[in-house]
Amino acid sequence: MAESTPRPASHLTGARVVITGAAGFIGSALARRLVESHGCEVVAIDNERSGDWSRLDVPIERIDQSIEALSADEWADLCTDADYLFHLAAEKYNSPGSTPERIIDTNVTAFHRLLQGCARAELGKVVFTSSLYAYGSMGPDQMRESDVPKPTTMYGASKVMGENLLRIANRDHGLRWSTARLFFIYGPRQYAEGGYKSVILSNFERILDGQAPTINGDGRQALDYVYIDDCIEALVALAGAETDGMTLNVGSGTAVSIEQLTARMLALASSELAPIYSPPDWTAGSIRCADASSIQEIIEWSSTTDLDAGLEAVFSWMSDHGGAP
Repeated sequence: MAESTPRPASHLTGARVVITGAAGFIGSALARRLVESHGCEVVAIDNERSGDWSRLDVPIERIDQSIEALSADEWADLCTDADYLFHLAAEKYNSPGSTPERIIDTNVTAFHRLLQGCARAELGKVVFTSSLYAYGSMGPDQMRESDVPKPTTMYGASKVMGENLLRIANRDHGLRWSTARLFFIYGPRQYAEGGYKSVILSNFERILDGQAPTINGDGRQALDYVYIDDCIEALVALAGAETDGMTLNVGSGTAVSIEQLTARMLALASSELAPIYSPPDWTAGSIRCADASSIQEIIEWSSTTDLDAGLEAVFSWMSDHGGAP
């Protein structure tokens, strides 16, 4: 089973922390870590559109609210006396009902009001979760923080705008920030976010149901996977002062093809099923992988969870819960 030992993070000990998207996959894991390992007081915000409060089994101050519904003054009230804010709430392009207008309203306009509120409350620091989609790259070269962003989706463009809004807030108000460009995060409790299921989730679900896993195209398209516990370690470390004003990739630096991934999943499940190959989709021929050298050098972070161990943890969790909720 995958295990992670939290590293000390003295800057977070006993801190008051606001988390948006706190009932989501990453947000709930972060909240648990901050409460259990760092004794933080957590203010958790989520509208449950793609989250689920049942993921959180630690004491929090729960706020059922959409971030786009809050004014700058309301954000200032929420962030009063807060030391950090981790911003994970976002409208994703592959969510049912998502539109370009909704992406802009949530990821840009609402985030701008949030930052205004943080500045008025004199909040200590914002840790922003951006995405590999900010790059717009399909490979084969690794994505480096020095690359010029060329997003090809509204979601990716909104993340780039969010990164720039942080720079403006720092210039105008001195608001401290760090940005994590997340690659493909996986692990137990990764429900179907807004109806979209990752390859790992959907194919393990099929295997548990006795159905053959599916692969689009030739399966050579490759992705950079990071286990949830490693992702949380990175976000916690990014709250430290040494990363102020930095945008860092949170990736393993290694890409695994869907064909290889599926073979490992079948082996872990002791399944004799053979994958079914479907027509190629828009990911055909892509290799989406991070250059992880900067984060390794600056905060000595790396993705340490072996992929097989991480997949085993996911499969065990799904087996215990009758598949993916």
